[in-house]
Amino acid sequence: MRMRKLWVYLVILTALAIGFTTLAAAQSSAAKAVYDASAVVPTNVQGIRAFNAPPAGFNPLTATDEEIATYGFPPRPPQNDAEHYAQWARAMAAAKNRWNGELKVSDIWHGPKRPAAAPAGAPAIWETVPTPAYSSNWSAFVNTNTLTKWSKTNSFYMVVSEFNVPVAQQAFNSSAAESGNVCDGGWDMESSWNGIDGDGDQYALLQGGTASAYYCNGTTTSSMYWAWIEWWPNPSIGEFDVNPGDDFYVETWDTSATQGYVWLEDLTTQTWSTYGLQPPSGHPGLIGNSAEYVVERPCCRGSNLYPLANYVQNYWANNWALTFYEYDKGVASVYYPGSTATSNYLINMLDDAGDQTISVPAAQGKYGILFQDENCAFIGGCKL
Repeated sequence: MRMRKLWVYLVILTALAIGFTTLAAAQSSAAKAVYDASAVVPTNVQGIRAFNAPPAGFNPLTATDEEIATYGFPPRPPQNDAEHYAQWARAMAAAKNRWNGELKVSDIWHGPKRPAAAPAGAPAIWETVPTPAYSSNWSAFVNTNTLTKWSKTNSFYMVVSEFNVPVAQQAFNSSAAESGNVCDGGWDMESSWNGIDGDGDQYALLQGGTASAYYCNGTTTSSMYWAWIEWWPNPSIGEFDVNPGDDFYVETWDTSATQGYVWLEDLTTQTWSTYGLQPPSGHPGLIGNSAEYVVERPCCRGSNLYPLANYVQNYWANNWALTFYEYDKGVASVYYPGSTATSNYLINMLDDAGDQTISVPAAQGKYGILFQDENCAFIGGCKL
């Protein structure tokens, strides 16, 4: 029986490799134009367009690049990146339930990184590469380049991530006298997403991911989990509901400074969506000088950022990014969270007072990131 299972497994791998070699060789940069020509179906939100539904029996694994672009399936990886092609192929094979419901404009914004100084008396960060940094709204790993304007060769083209939808609790309290979670009378939130720009470029940010939120006021409690997309400074656009613990796949890509796309897929429920996004009227487009993987506390609860929901810890697997150059030349991905280049950043999130770290990322091998939270998002360490 074991030999039979091994034989079946080898047959599948061989078929996958043959299909990959054939399709990868047919990669065409012309597919980028097909995305732009096909994302024309109006939605209920200005600046966001949908694709026509694929026909019954459509198989993205055997389709050409132009065919997958026609229906909004995300770009497949370059031909010599077998590991990430397999990741993409698994996600595409699992995409069974197309979501095309009404988009929900929220009052939540996932913004660019808000830089912050290291807390007074904070211990020195032991790593010197990638470059350590602090922020009041992001904990993140960020790949960067030196661009100051969008480039059709060197801007970031695509960024890919997989993670589990975090379980949300009310804000964590590490005080010895008041350990546990704080019922603070409102919503606490954690958002997991990947995107392009928002680090070196503070004027535009294309992104998509999930949000986990928990409410507590007296004896009343509630929780919410959902998928969303956004081209900041527009607000976040809610899509389908997700469940805590679900495996989630996000691919974000752009074809020009003013045209981007986000594919969201709940691998557990096999639910997917894909949309084309444009920036708000009058706002500058992308530069493409950063690709990031972020746990954020978004804006705003009152006049402040949301308190960070206690998500405990969350592991992200298979995170990587490509510029247009790598994609068009068909070379393996060279941007990933395990890189120790000084041009990349490992960002710790601080509380409102800027005096304690509340969310920390750590690279796990070449492509993985472990996010962990600690302390509390409130000024004074959760003294309410």
